[in-house]
Parts: sequence; C-alpha cells; structure tokens
Amino acid sequence: MVGGAADGRRVFVSTLPAGPGERRLALAVVLVSLVIFLSAVPFATLPLGQVWAFIPIYQSALVVNDLITAVLLFGQFGFLRSRALLVLAGGYLFTAFMAVSHMLTFPGLFGPTGLLGAGPQSTAWLFMFWHGGFPLCVITYALLKNDTREIDGPAGRAGVAISSSIAAIVVVVGGLTLLATAGQHALPAIMRGNQYTAAMLGVVSTTWVLSLLALVILWRRRPHAVLDLWLMVVMGAWIFDIALAAVLNAGRFDLGFYAGRIYGLLAASFVLMVLLLENGKLYARLVQSTAEAEAANRAKSDFLSRMSHELRTPLNGIIGFSQLLELDSLTPEQRESVEHIQKGGRHLLTLINEVLDIARIEAGAISISLEPLPVTDVVGSALDLVRPLARGRRITLVDAVAGDDHVMADRQRLQQVLLNLLSNAVKYNRDDGRVEVSCTKAGSGSIRLAIRDTGRGIAPGMLERLYTPFERLGADRSGVEGTGLGLALSRRLVEAMHGTLHVESTVGEGTTFAVELPPAVGRSAVVAGTNGVPPSAATPKTFGTLLYIEDNPANLRLVERIVSYRPGLTLLSAVQGRRGLELARDHQPRAIVLDLHLPDLDGTEVLARLRGDPSTRDIPVVIVSADATPGQVTRLLAQGADAYLTKPLDVSEFLALLDRLFNRTATPCATTT
Repeated sequence: MVGGAADGRRVFVSTLPAGPGERRLALAVVLVSLVIFLSAVPFATLPLGQVWAFIPIYQSALVVNDLITAVLLFGQFGFLRSRALLVLAGGYLFTAFMAVSHMLTFPGLFGPTGLLGAGPQSTAWLFMFWHGGFPLCVITYALLKNDTREIDGPAGRAGVAISSSIAAIVVVVGGLTLLATAGQHALPAIMRGNQYTAAMLGVVSTTWVLSLLALVILWRRRPHAVLDLWLMVVMGAWIFDIALAAVLNAGRFDLGFYAGRIYGLLAASFVLMVLLLENGKLYARLVQSTAEAEAANRAKSDFLSRMSHELRTPLNGIIGFSQLLELDSLTPEQRESVEHIQKGGRHLLTLINEVLDIARIEAGAISISLEPLPVTDVVGSALDLVRPLARGRRITLVDAVAGDDHVMADRQRLQQVLLNLLSNAVKYNRDDGRVEVSCTKAGSGSIRLAIRDTGRGIAPGMLERLYTPFERLGADRSGVEGTGLGLALSRRLVEAMHGTLHVESTVGEGTTFAVELPPAVGRSAVVAGTNGVPPSAATPKTFGTLLYIEDNPANLRLVERIVSYRPGLTLLSAVQGRRGLELARDHQPRAIVLDLHLPDLDGTEVLARLRGDPSTRDIPVVIVSADATPGQVTRLLAQGADAYLTKPLDVSEFLALLDRLFNRTATPCATTT
C-alpha cells in the first residue's frame, strides 16, 4: 500500500518526472521566445501610442491567470503537503495581488497620479517589488522541492497552512504597497515622468539578477519534474520581460514597454496551461489504473469539489470589486477599463464552470437522472431561452417539432445541450439567418433532434477537431465570445444519457447538429386533465390504503391525480426508502408502488427488506421505473415484485392493476412493459 500511495503521488505535475517530449517542447518555447526577444531588442526604445485600455486588459488577465494557478497549486499542496508547493502557490498569489496594486497606482489610468495615494515613483517601485518577489519565491521553492518533510496532520492542518500563507502574502503586499505610496519619498527616484532615471539601472539590475539566479538554481536542482521544467520557461520569459520593459527600453509606452508585458502575460500562462491540460490527462490515467490508483481517483473527486469553490471565490471577488468601481465617478476611458475587467472575469468564470463539468463527467461524479421527456416541451423551453439572442441578430427561429415523441433523458442536461447548440447556431450564423429545430425517427429507432443553421459552415478538415476542449476553430479571432468547451461538454452529456451527437456541415450553406437519444419505452397514455382516463376508469370499486415510495414530486402528483379516480383509495407517500419501510410496517397498506431510484436506499434494497420482514412480506409490490430492459424486469420479478411498470404510466392500465391487487383475485398480476 505504501508503494501504491507513492505511485499515486507521482501523477501530479509537481512530482511527475519530465520526459524527453516535455523537454523538447519547453526548449522549443524558449528558443522561439529568444528569437522574438532578439528581434525586438533593436526597436525597444521606439515610442508608441499611449493605449490606456491595454493596461487594465493586460493586468486583469494577469491577475486571473495567477489567481487560478495559485488555487490549483494550493490544491495540490492540500494532497501532497509539500512546503515547496506552498511557497510557489504563495508566489503566484503574491504576483496577482501586486498586479492589482500596480494597476491601481498606474498614473493616468484611474487618476492623474493613480489611486491609493500613489505618486510618480509608486508604480515603478511596485513593478520592481513584484518582479523581485516572485523570483525569491521560485528560489525558495527550488531549495525546498527535494525536502521530503511534509506538513503532516489532519486535513484541517493544510487549510491552516494555506490560510496562514494567504494572510502573510496580504500583509507583505500591503506593506510594499504602503512603502511605494505613502513612503515613496524614502525610496530613490527611478522615474522622471515616463522616462527612467540613472538610479533605475541599479534597481532593475538587482531584479533581473534575481530572475537569472532563480533560473540557474532551478536548473541545478535535479531531478526535474514537469512543473520545474515549465517554471524554468517562466523565469526565462521574466528575464526577457524585465529586459525589454525596464532595461533596454527608454520608458513607458515604447515598444519595449508593450513587448515586455506580453512576455509577462505569457509567463503567467505557461504553468496554468500545464496544470489544466495535465488535469485532463490525470482522469484518463486514473480510470485505467489498478485498485491503488482508484483510491487516487476518489481523492481527485475531493480535489474537484474543493477547487469548484476555491476557483469561483477569487473570480467573484474580481467581478464584485469591479462592479464597485463602476459606482464611482469614472471617466469614459476608466469605465471602459472596468468593463474590460468584468468581461475578462466573467469569461474565466464560465470557462472554469465548463472545465469542472467536463472533469466531473470524466471522473464519473456527475448525476444523470433518466426519465421520459416530451420532446416538444424541452425544445420549446430551450427556444424560449435563446430567443432574445436571436432577436438581436434578426435570426428566425423555426420550431418544426411535431407529434408526441418522448425520449429517455435527463431534463436539465438535455436542455443544457440544446441551449448550447442553439446558442452556437445563433452566434455563428449570419445576420437575418435562420435556425430550424426538427424531430424525426432515426434508422436505429432512436429519436433524432436536429438543429440546422444558415451560417458559414465548417470545412471538412476541421470537423475532427470540433469536440476538442479549448479548440474554437479560429472563432476566437472573429470577436464571437466562447470558451471552446461547450461542444466537448455537450457530447459528453449526450453520451452519459446513452445517446450520440453528430454534425454535418457544408461550407457556405450551414451546419446541422443532431442529437440522437433512445425513445421512451412503454409509453401509451399521458395524463392531461381528465382526458387521459377512460370514462369507465372513474367507477369507484376499489377500497383500501396504497403506499407510494417516490422522491420525484412530479411523479408523486401524477399518481395522486390517478388515485383520485378511485375515491375508495387512501394514498400514503414517502420520499425515502427507510420512511417507506416504516409506513409499510405501521399502516399495512393493501399494495405498495415502489420507485427504484431513491435518495437513501436503492429500490431493490427496499424490495428485499419488504420481502424479508414477516409483517410486510405478503403485501403486493409494484415496481415503477424508466428502465425497461428485459434483464431488469426479470431480475426484479424474481426477487419478489408482483408487477413491473415503466414510465410514463399508462393510466388505464395502472388503474386496472390497482383494481386487481385490491380485489385480491387469485390470478397473478401481469407484468407490464
């Protein structure tokens, strides 16, 4: 078990050894970065226009990237309890908070000299503190990474360590911000307007040397994990960032200023991309692993649950505080900057939600409840939700779904899939276009829901990349918002409902997405007022108590309506299996109707307990389920069920069955499928 646990710990990017493929890829990234850097050096002092929107867009993206990276690293620390990971996660959190202070104090952005009481030196000094502090964290990480000692103890101890780390970082960032603003006169002047002073060279050289030192120490601390490899790439990008933005250029808003910040954003993205991509690979490995790796899979589910909360919390903070800024008196340029922050935050929040949904599906942690659904209702609801979006593009929505077809699906998930496909059909359509939804019977007997648009279509060579996460087929350059995860998520949801998702497209004409789902089995009547019940069914000839064990309120109301046609019947209901067993023992009903999917006990377990209790073993039990497979029916009848009914119920058939059970004829009850 010890060896298995050790193997399980080596699946994280912080412990997984870097292979030749990762080394070649990292080297290629460094070489490309070096070539671009050398090409930019001769033009670093070239003055460019003052694009004020660039600063909040760049800074907000940087903050979001670093926050998510910090949360993911804190999550890995929660499992591995490595001091090195705790320091590195704190380093990314430090850069996120310092980027916020740097943006707020930037002269001319939110105020003539910046906010927080900033002066002409504040922003430049915050940049130096920021770009000197992170390399120190990386150096500490490198020195600690081979330390086998862990922060041990119960799970709560990890939370205390993380909370203490966050508190320490807040104090440090607050102190440095205070020093660069209120205490700026105690620091040497390194800026004169938008130009650097002679003192800047010594200060920035120290910062640059720290980044170089971090790179050297990382290289010497072998063996290298995948995380170490990409941290070296990050430090290389930071060296280029500092060189272009604070050494080789002349001041703010020249080519070196902009190019250096682009390098900084790339540096913030490398480790995040590795962590997210590696997360997806982990699930595939865990599914195929042995019993020891299955324990790691359960730990991964706990990790996802924790990350779901931890990832949303900082993003909601960013969005909330940007909304507070909107309440202040801002110039049009400042208001536009705040809107960019909000837009970036909401985009990342949507991305995280979809990533977590896909991760839950792959880990088998998503709940799917299949039931018979009327196609017209689900399609109509989805069309209503997407209608405002279509109206803005003057796109005609056509509901060509007719008939009374029912499919076996999860209502919420099917609506999520249809809404995603309809939204894409509208977003990627042409103005004044058309979107049509139709329903037909497929050759395999399944129900086919087709959504056809009149957009530009998809080239045949790109169709195979359509369901790849984060792949938008170039749409990210079109200005259309999206995350590149919607189709990947929709396909997984449809497959989880035992269906398939297909696509057909013709360039210049449009695209058709088709969802094929199994039909509802055994449906022959639907309750609609009193019209669903034959006139003779309302004849009161049956008396006694009926117990219905069911947790779905809609199904419970349906049976209440049906039983109302037998005034002599008294209906008892229970939403949990254990409560149903108590009612059966206490009230001795003449018959029990039992659903198989209950929140506390499986329906088969409830049936077994009813048959094993002398006080309830002779009460007839009718199973009601959406599963109509022959094996399931045979198995439950063999375990003691008196009848098996499939959803949706045939009302007249159900009433006839109740009459037979309550009249206690000698004829065995028929099985209905």
